[in-house]
Amino acid sequence: MTSLPLPVRDVPAGPARRSRRPRLAGAAVLVTLALSVAVPVGMLPTATAEAAPTVSEATVAAPLRVASYNIRNANSYEGRKNEKRWEDRRGAVVDTILGQDLDVLAVQEATQGLLHDDESEQRRINQYDDLLARLGGTWAITNATRYNCVKDTSPNSCTYADKGASEGQRILYDAARVELVAQGSKLLPVPKGKGDNYMAWAELRQRSTGKRFLFSNLHTVGTDKDFKVKNEQAEVALAEVRAHNPDGLPMIAVGDWNSSRFEKPSNGPYDVYVEAGFVDPLGGRYKTHKPRGATVEHKIHTWLNSSNGGWARKAPGHKSWGLGSYIDYILTTKMRVSEWETVARLNKKGKYVGTIPSDHNMVRATVWLS
Repeated sequence: MTSLPLPVRDVPAGPARRSRRPRLAGAAVLVTLALSVAVPVGMLPTATAEAAPTVSEATVAAPLRVASYNIRNANSYEGRKNEKRWEDRRGAVVDTILGQDLDVLAVQEATQGLLHDDESEQRRINQYDDLLARLGGTWAITNATRYNCVKDTSPNSCTYADKGASEGQRILYDAARVELVAQGSKLLPVPKGKGDNYMAWAELRQRSTGKRFLFSNLHTVGTDKDFKVKNEQAEVALAEVRAHNPDGLPMIAVGDWNSSRFEKPSNGPYDVYVEAGFVDPLGGRYKTHKPRGATVEHKIHTWLNSSNGGWARKAPGHKSWGLGSYIDYILTTKMRVSEWETVARLNKKGKYVGTIPSDHNMVRATVWLS
């Protein structure tokens, strides 16, 4: 576990983003970012990360926009109809992310392996490096380490060392709005024959209010037959976040849990979190068609499925139900959720417009830390 912010990366400037609320004074942001870049992590005193916000920074409440997005492993191209290679769809992924004006984003399948298109090979970058550079601005990543090995740039001849790497599950954040306090990862049990799978977590502080929260990113792996193992993955991931939350901070658990409310014998990973007290803003209880117990105040495109059916041009979903079939989730401890959007560009016929960014739709929520 790293208990203090990793250096904020120096990346090219990205597109201008709309402002929905006042940010910290520019000088304060520049000083904070300059410190995190110029001073090695080990030399920063713990008090730096734990300092209370000044009166001018603190407010009673402010919206926090969070999202989960399986961006599809760049090296898993299958040549399906409407599917494009990473180099041809990454612009659409970036536009989708920037269009949501996010504070924190969990991505899944953002491979740590090197990309193979001509431009990327020359730069020797991986998928989440490429994504972060293209987002630009003040976007940062909680942990950019590729592998949990002494030599962390390659998995070959790996001597294990816990460096907080988390395979394709990464947490990105806008460093002008959110401050990294602590971060880490946890190796999960996997079905026989599957490679390593990690969850990622981070403790973050909302700069405008000074409120801290725990954010976790889980991608369970396995087929329907691996029901028990997927449940174990969720149990281990939840236990890891709880272990790093002695202060009882608000928690937001997101990710591709590879399980829907129609899966038999039950929606296991989802149940693990709900039984632990987490709330599903959409109210998607087991085998329900229409929402039950939803807490979200405003819904956009929630009738869509979170998976788009393998690059289908016609967006799959259930308009008559008002709630699609979800395998991608945002669950929270008790807090206000003012808006949910299942993000997609659709025409009047319900078809995706332009390049389909991924075989999953981003799910985004606006929450208010209690």
